Amino acid sequence: MDKWLSHSIEFGEKPIQQRIIYEHEVSWPWQPYPVKVFLIEYRMKKGFEGIGITGPVTWSFVAIDDWRAFTPEDWIYCYAGWYIQFFFIYPKGGSKKDSLEKAYRFVFQLIEQRTIEPFFFKICDAFVLGDDLTYFAIEGIKNGEKVYIVGTEEDYIFYQKDLPQMQLPPLYYFLGKTFNPFRKS
Repeated sequence: MDKWLSHSIEFGEKPIQQRIIYEHEVSWPWQPYPVKVFLIEYRMKKGFEGIGITGPVTWSFVAIDDWRAFTPEDWIYCYAGWYIQFFFIYPKGGSKKDSLEKAYRFVFQLIEQRTIEPFFFKICDAFVLGDDLTYFAIEGIKNGEKVYIVGTEEDYIFYQKDLPQMQLPPLYYFLGKTFNPFRKS
């Protein structure tokens, strides 16, 4: 973790304090064997504190306001979702324009079905994973509450916008929960 933090495109220095707060062996996307992941709490010289994750790739979500609101499992779900989105998005299934067009059609279906209110929506993300499975993250209003609609046209979930895990891109949590690194192989 200290090597990652000290890299010039990250903090450029080693943390003054770090400690492992959680470790767990998990299943990992497209890996034939379990991977051990560690959550590492760290503090930098200027007082910044955060959580880093090591496993197949070292990473830290540094833009989190309330990182202590996450459970260790939440961190692993978000880490797995980030990993999937970062490393496995393939353009084979269509262009970004195609993904956005699918997202707009999906939003208009939700509005037509009166699932969300028509006055406000924002497409936060739309991408193809694999051959042709389009995932969306859409901000909207359902029953007067701000929500994210996250998933595919066939499999989506409504998350309250103020859910701590939504401090990160909503698809990270959704993809991580869908993949479920805690499943028994």
